Amino acid sequence: MRRALLLAIALAVAACSPDAGETTTTLAGTSVPAATSTTDGVATTTTSPTTTTAEGTTTTTETTTTTTEGLEGNWAFQPLIVTGFGALGWWDGSEWILADDAGGLPVVGGEDYQIAAINLQAITTGGPQEFVCEPLFNRGVVLENDHLLGEWPGPYGVAISAPWELQPHLFQAFEDDGTYAAFASALLAERGLVVPSPIIKQLFRTDLEGDGTNEVLVVAEEITGSFLPVEGDYSIIFLRKVVEAEVQTAVLGDSVITDPEGSFVIGFSVGAVADLSGDGKMEIVVNSAFFEGLGVEVWEYVDDDVGPFPFLQAGCGS
Repeated sequence: MRRALLLAIALAVAACSPDAGETTTTLAGTSVPAATSTTDGVATTTTSPTTTTAEGTTTTTETTTTTTEGLEGNWAFQPLIVTGFGALGWWDGSEWILADDAGGLPVVGGEDYQIAAINLQAITTGGPQEFVCEPLFNRGVVLENDHLLGEWPGPYGVAISAPWELQPHLFQAFEDDGTYAAFASALLAERGLVVPSPIIKQLFRTDLEGDGTNEVLVVAEEITGSFLPVEGDYSIIFLRKVVEAEVQTAVLGDSVITDPEGSFVIGFSVGAVADLSGDGKMEIVVNSAFFEGLGVEVWEYVDDDVGPFPFLQAGCGS
């Protein structure tokens, strides 16, 4: 699997965006120095490699089994996942199929799609396969109401031609009392940027696996130059999860500007949390916005050893 999908999107868009340089982006599987702290009496080890992260909050949630029965509609035989600027791929029952690697998309046109986006439930219709997002010419479909997904710079969701319940478990926003700003500050310091009180852009409590143990998704960000790099700009998205009574942290993406010369700033956001494979577990849709461009990745929480990992991606820029 590609461990630098996000950077690949950024570089592809950079090729057709003026004044774009390089950026430092950390994805799962990339090591960073560890930091240890204590939260509510629980030792917290921060690493960015493989994954895990957690909040010490648990809930009792009845396990949900998802089947292909559900909403009435004209659904694709294979549950295709798309954005407004290209298809990402689909789950074939045993593995993720990347749209870029497939010979064609499993649609003929006229299929219904559920919208997976923050605070939105809706259904729209998609057309037949065609090439979208010039000059990248992504293979995709045109959605009747693609504005429901969101707009640049995000949050930006996805659409899936599947009838099952997309959010079978807990997913809710909540306010930070300073706890998660402190965690973000420590992560930014590891990356060479001192920010005593980072701005928390998004903060969600969720139960991805429906196992009764909550994860917390955090986005901290301050970008001042309209996505033209300015010293001190930062955007970081991370997940916290309790694993065997220890709170761990996985960074899903980061962009930290300590030297604007030759740099490239990316703004991250959570576009959706939804069950995109139909297995009753929810995936994380991560947005990456950059100068005149937008990328979308689907992250799956594999297990407590691997943690979250990106499996699907699409991007577009001009």
